[in-house]
Amino acid sequence: MKRYLLGFCSVFVLLLTACDTWIDPKLNVNPYAPETASYDVVLPTVQAGMAYVMGGDFGRYASCLTQHNTGVDRQHLGIYNYTFTESDVNNAWNTMYTGPMLDLQILIDRAAAEGATHYQGIFHILQAYNLIAMTDLWGDIPYSTALRGAANTTPSYDAQAAVYSSAVGLLDAAITVLSAPAQGRKPGADDLIYGGKAANWIKAANALKARMAIHAAKMDQLAASTALTALAGAISSNAEDMQFTFGVVETEGNPWYQFNTQRSGDLTFGVKLAEIMNATNDPRRAAYCEADKDGKFNASCAMGPFYSSINSAVPLLTFTEMKFIEAEANMRLGKAAEAHAAYVAAIKASLARTDVADDDATAFMAQASVDPGATALTLENIMTQKYVAMYTQSESWTDWRRTGFPALAPVTGNEIPRRFPYPQSERLYNSGNMPTGLTIFSRVWWDK
Repeated sequence: MKRYLLGFCSVFVLLLTACDTWIDPKLNVNPYAPETASYDVVLPTVQAGMAYVMGGDFGRYASCLTQHNTGVDRQHLGIYNYTFTESDVNNAWNTMYTGPMLDLQILIDRAAAEGATHYQGIFHILQAYNLIAMTDLWGDIPYSTALRGAANTTPSYDAQAAVYSSAVGLLDAAITVLSAPAQGRKPGADDLIYGGKAANWIKAANALKARMAIHAAKMDQLAASTALTALAGAISSNAEDMQFTFGVVETEGNPWYQFNTQRSGDLTFGVKLAEIMNATNDPRRAAYCEADKDGKFNASCAMGPFYSSINSAVPLLTFTEMKFIEAEANMRLGKAAEAHAAYVAAIKASLARTDVADDDATAFMAQASVDPGATALTLENIMTQKYVAMYTQSESWTDWRRTGFPALAPVTGNEIPRRFPYPQSERLYNSGNMPTGLTIFSRVWWDK
């Protein structure tokens, strides 16, 4: 399916009210300027906006904290050294709340009222994804009283556990409507992720439920079993990955491409990631990192082509991640053989995703440091290889915070940040509701 962007600006819905009851409101309606944008205009715009933030600010900032990338200049040098401030996150927070998240809430309400069931299901899944992405980075966030536009500009904050419950509700509702025949208008080519295929969206919903479940592994003994239950209906091949593919012209470029083009030299390959990949002659290095003049991959190298070409996809949920979740869940349940099988499948899926040749993949997997076998496999093995496979994704920071793997040494001081700071706009305009007494080293709900 052809991928293209319709622009990153959010579509605003205009609500008109009559000032005087004797004036016919139809007199002020411009037939050439509709009051509401159609689903096929807003859906791709929302998807592009989400992917741009997930693969942009969220991915870059988290990559500095996980040492996936090294911040070497300007803003990212500061973040890499944990000088991470409210102004750094202001744009991303406001973009999400006034852009994709607000648009999706409007669309959810419209689709429910108009009976467009499959659009409604897709909107629910996208909103749930946004909520989990936001709450995993910040902890408590506005939701239940937010996304009402001018009706409430100072929304209260929902506890992170409550946000998770809300997201589960959205996903369950989505699975219900998408499992039935579509009613009303049906999504198609305007869905730039799955082309309107309900079965794929149901798998994405279950994939997100599996991700959410495993997040709680530190605090919930049932988390591993819950994750495995969700995985039974989740993404089951690389072809089913939930990802957004960008265009081939400059104005439609992938966010990593645009950043590296406009701010070349601010970020280089990560010290820790280079160390891990070099130790095993990882064949994905050429996809992740541009070798230096001596053909070596190190922390002075620029980002490679797989994630930062102009039309690279931004991954949101992948088969690779699902197999790693399966491996971890089985490991926590003491099922060594099942954990090992899923672990091997996860690495192979990542190698295939980055177009590693079969011979190179076989040689890589033959190393005991990569595949120690079922009896010797550890959680550290699983999470370290997942860390490599999840390059550029903020989910890797979540994995490190909840498991401690791979072992990362602080770049400065004694601690590595564990949450984003709340933005300046919230302190200035919603201080009465914004949580206080927190620092970037304070732990979020599932990290206790």
